[in-house]
Amino acid sequence: MKSKKNEKQLYKQISKKLETQIEKEGGKPSDKKVAEVREQIEARVRREFGVTAENAVDSQIYQATALCVRDVVMDVFAAERERSQTSGDKCVIYLCAEFLIGRALSNNLVNLGLYDTYAEALAQMGYDLGDIEEQEADAGLGNGGLGRLAACFLDSLSTLGLPAMGCGIRYEYGFFRQEIHDGQQVEVPDYWTLGGDVWSVERADRMFEVKFGGHVEEIWSEDGTLKVVYHDAQSIYAEACDMPIVGYESKLPATLRLWRARAPQQLDLARFNQGDYERATSERDLAESISKVLYPEDSHERGQELRLRQFYFLVSATVQSLIDAHKRHYGDLRSLPDKIAVQINDTHPALAIPEFIRILIDEEGFTWEEAVDMTARTFNYTNHTIMPEALEKWPASTMKRLLPRVYRILETIDARFRERIWAKYPGDNDRVNRMAIIQGGQVRMANLCVLLSGHVNGVSQLHGQILRTSLFRDFYTAYPERFSGITNSVTQRRWLGVANPGLRRLVNDTIGEGFMKDWRKIAELEPYAQDAAFRKEFEKVKAQNKVDFADWLSKSRHAELNPNTIIDAQAKRLHEYKRQLMKALHILSLYDRIVSGELTDMQPTTFVFAAKAAPGYRRAKDIIRLINSISELVASDERTRDLIPVLFLENYDVTAAQHLVAAADISEQISTAGLEASGTGNMKFMLYGALTLGTMDGANVEIAEQVGPDNIFIFGATVEDLARIKAEHSYNPAAVADGNPRLARVMQHLVDGSLPTHDGSRFDNLYHALRNEGDPYFVMLDFAAYDERFGDVMKAYADRDRWLASAIVNTAKAGYFSSDRAIEDYCEQIWKL
Repeated sequence: MKSKKNEKQLYKQISKKLETQIEKEGGKPSDKKVAEVREQIEARVRREFGVTAENAVDSQIYQATALCVRDVVMDVFAAERERSQTSGDKCVIYLCAEFLIGRALSNNLVNLGLYDTYAEALAQMGYDLGDIEEQEADAGLGNGGLGRLAACFLDSLSTLGLPAMGCGIRYEYGFFRQEIHDGQQVEVPDYWTLGGDVWSVERADRMFEVKFGGHVEEIWSEDGTLKVVYHDAQSIYAEACDMPIVGYESKLPATLRLWRARAPQQLDLARFNQGDYERATSERDLAESISKVLYPEDSHERGQELRLRQFYFLVSATVQSLIDAHKRHYGDLRSLPDKIAVQINDTHPALAIPEFIRILIDEEGFTWEEAVDMTARTFNYTNHTIMPEALEKWPASTMKRLLPRVYRILETIDARFRERIWAKYPGDNDRVNRMAIIQGGQVRMANLCVLLSGHVNGVSQLHGQILRTSLFRDFYTAYPERFSGITNSVTQRRWLGVANPGLRRLVNDTIGEGFMKDWRKIAELEPYAQDAAFRKEFEKVKAQNKVDFADWLSKSRHAELNPNTIIDAQAKRLHEYKRQLMKALHILSLYDRIVSGELTDMQPTTFVFAAKAAPGYRRAKDIIRLINSISELVASDERTRDLIPVLFLENYDVTAAQHLVAAADISEQISTAGLEASGTGNMKFMLYGALTLGTMDGANVEIAEQVGPDNIFIFGATVEDLARIKAEHSYNPAAVADGNPRLARVMQHLVDGSLPTHDGSRFDNLYHALRNEGDPYFVMLDFAAYDERFGDVMKAYADRDRWLASAIVNTAKAGYFSSDRAIEDYCEQIWKL
């Protein structure tokens, strides 16, 4: 074993090596360094593929380049991770079902300060780094804002030098790859690892057994110790794959640990030799289905069961590994809450709580009271949405069958908690039932998280308030000290340094590059909103980004976009509360007004939608079909095809976002007030100088506070307005539609056959949902206010000096929404790092 002195010497040597690798982007890379990198890449091509660089294809050049970059990362990753594990520093464990990390090559090069060096080395070899980057697939490890936030947080934790590990599942086929056929979404597997996964390291030394089903026998000895025996349980092994997440100029990469399911028996040789080839591998296929797909369709019982297996697999492997590592490094488990802070994100990983209690009691000899106390000091819970479908409730019968010992622990938690609440609020049976963990044959995961977590937070100030006053009001009354709000955020490294190099260079030239590590510094841009020369340069960057976006669209999606138009973008997961439907209806209204001759001064505007709908969410998929039908209608009329083209951006992912967000002028954030917990797309668009057209919902409230009312376009009913309307039962959507001629005409489009579809179908279901089924997301209520505010946006855009000044203010004020600031808040309020 190496001595501590030798370990320190090794660490210093590797740190020095990394420091010599990191070069400031502002200066021209040295000829010597470029030559070294070129030699490394060329050698890697020969050794990996047996060809010379001159005869290699782009995919081989990508692999060789990525492997060279990975060598730089791994040198420091190995040594610094070992140092941090034995230093006694507290480590954040970020438990999440998804991590939408995007491509790693460009992000790592920027954060290492090596982008220009590698670009020049590849150029000398006859390759363009931008083309090489296109060879990398987006990692299929996430879907929406939850996963992208997790990726941003790992970037910030590394940049700030804080020990951190994200824990998730290594999905073999991702969420899905979206294709549009005849205007409709079709889901196909996302073969994101088909070309290899350069960045992950398989950890065969980190493998843990996870048990499902069977029955459990609890044996108590005379001295009061418990022995738990499993009978007929199915075992699945969780194998770790570690991926380093490199922060900006950081010597401490975060670890993204992803678990892959492995069956104990890969092949039933007896069945195989009998010619029963299908059944010979059937048990393996069933076991390993756990890590095949993110969010498998759960509209049927087997899908629900698979999701429950996935989430327990994730948390059991993670908790076992945390306890194992702590025992190896520190010995006494009682110090574990002082060494790690586990953050549960949404209710997917909620079973980490009873699993932690199970291991402490069953395997480590802790008493119930000790285990529960340890749990509350170790775990914290972030609620990311108030939508009922995301506050998971598992059938108690399924939980009992699949996880018998965990369910027994949940029963004990529930029974003891009911007694405490009854004692505190005697006779209030309704309150007890509302707060119970198991009620009505369901296990409520959100209640479990709130009860046994040390801290509970929302992801914007408005959302935090809603948790306290509505969703978890009973818990807030009982435990007010647990609750807070920490506003979501994005990393400026990915979303400015990588995705918008033109704007980054302009910012560097104007205020220096310190903003890549200091989120406060970008505020120094604000005075330049009044500088005509700076506004002109800012406008040039946006114009070039539009050209780049159009070029990327043509190459990657075979779609056309006129970069000389205004780009109005709504890019987010497809859900009714996000109200893509309202935007689509408004475009139909513009179409009607242009065709009728009423609207004669419309500035050419491209409306871009980017969204995936969950495979089983029929209405969301119908909205996608409607958007594509409107696109076809607009394109079919020479009066509108060049004036208001509609583009549905297929298969929206991180790479697509980087191109779209940099080019957009208008950021559509039009969710029903009170239903968007925060949003992070609004922050990305803001950072690039797109102006927000939105409701007072989620983080829009704080964006409005930051930029001021003259630099944002707010419309629609507020949370308070909607609460009053619901209480009064005063909303009549049919009357609203009939009272607005523009809206009434638009509604007729849904049912009169004027919208083209490949099979002649209409949109009666959307019509009835809005008019006759209560319009639960108040699309028609806010339509007129949206219509009026959109007109204000068009007028403002025409005043170029005003618009550009507002855009620069938005960029300058975006620093507050850096994930570095959010991590600072978590450290101070929750993790106590």
